[in-house]
Amino acid sequence: MTADQSSRKGQPLPRRRSRAGQQKASARKVRARDGDTLHLQDPRDIRALAHPARMAIIDALASGDELTATECAALTGLSPSATAYHLKFLERYGFAEPAPARSDGRERPWREATRRKRVDLDASTPAGAAATAAVGLAYFDRSRAMAEAFLATAHEEPQEWHEVASLTSADIWLTVEETQKVTAKLAAVLEPYRGRTLADRPGGSRRVRVTNTVFPHRTH
Repeated sequence: MTADQSSRKGQPLPRRRSRAGQQKASARKVRARDGDTLHLQDPRDIRALAHPARMAIIDALASGDELTATECAALTGLSPSATAYHLKFLERYGFAEPAPARSDGRERPWREATRRKRVDLDASTPAGAAATAAVGLAYFDRSRAMAEAFLATAHEEPQEWHEVASLTSADIWLTVEETQKVTAKLAAVLEPYRGRTLADRPGGSRRVRVTNTVFPHRTH
């Protein structure tokens, strides 16, 4: 599977390649760019995305905010210099980019990369599969933490927001082709809202985490 780069656009998830695909991948560079898709084959590169500070920065910049390393440090719990290192990493992989300087010119702000990218994580080897799982689990952990924070204070929320929050799950029998269609339709529902930023959001809107997980039960 592939996914869009940010929390606003989805987090990277794995795609398993056939043997022929593995042989073809081995001939490519560890980090290959194919149009708007970034392919990561090296398990070390993949696992690096699971760092909680990088996850937090990706989420923060996905709001459309332009944040300095010092401002991001308040979210990561790290020093500004350590956070600047993570921002450089995210820039290298196409998740963040420098924003125009502020009027005071004291510290460079960062923003989400303007060119939308998809990320393909190679889970075709045991090491790659373990690294990809680490990224997926880190994303689940962040989403769960957000849900827990909302549920813990739901009584303080305006009634209309309390009523629209939703937790749903369905176990259904599907073929591979049907599962592909379900995944595509879920993505299509969100597509009209993906491009919104902090600057052009509608009045009364809030950031809303929508998490889609589509996966088969393990066979016995």
